[in-house]
Amino acid sequence: MYKAIEYCRDLLENFGGHTYAAGLSMKVENVKAFTERFEEFVSQNILPEQTSAVIDIDSEIDFKDITPKFFNDLKKFNPYGPDNLKPVFCTRNVYDYGTSKVVGRDQEHIKLELVDNKSNNVMNGIAFGQSSHVRFIKTKRSFNICYTIEENTHKRGEVQLQIEDIKPN
Repeated sequence: MYKAIEYCRDLLENFGGHTYAAGLSMKVENVKAFTERFEEFVSQNILPEQTSAVIDIDSEIDFKDITPKFFNDLKKFNPYGPDNLKPVFCTRNVYDYGTSKVVGRDQEHIKLELVDNKSNNVMNGIAFGQSSHVRFIKTKRSFNICYTIEENTHKRGEVQLQIEDIKPN
């Protein structure tokens, strides 16, 4: 991203950045030219493998494995950041418990209650920006999820899944 911004530097008032972040300022009249030149650079320099998202899964687990002890052990790996990513887990064959719903001001997120086929454990989760999956989730067919495990900030001490992706079986 930095190289693409640098390619457009003559249109900018100021810019800077590093591997994980960039910032810039420009005059309003340069926005259109910046957008066009930025997209030109990206289309000429992007590699095919950079055009689709890849999620590295650390482990496949069942909901019965997500215990308070397991969550406390995970917290010992904090702080997370670019050199210490949160572990991503996968659980296969999960189902909507019947209460999942679309939420958010623009109805773009899904608040989930899920159960897997190996236990009766119900897990709460949130899938940001994935409301397009809700129709499939409500069909009562199983699907696979990958997620990180978080503490629900609205319900102190309760664990929730932050869903990264949902795939039909």
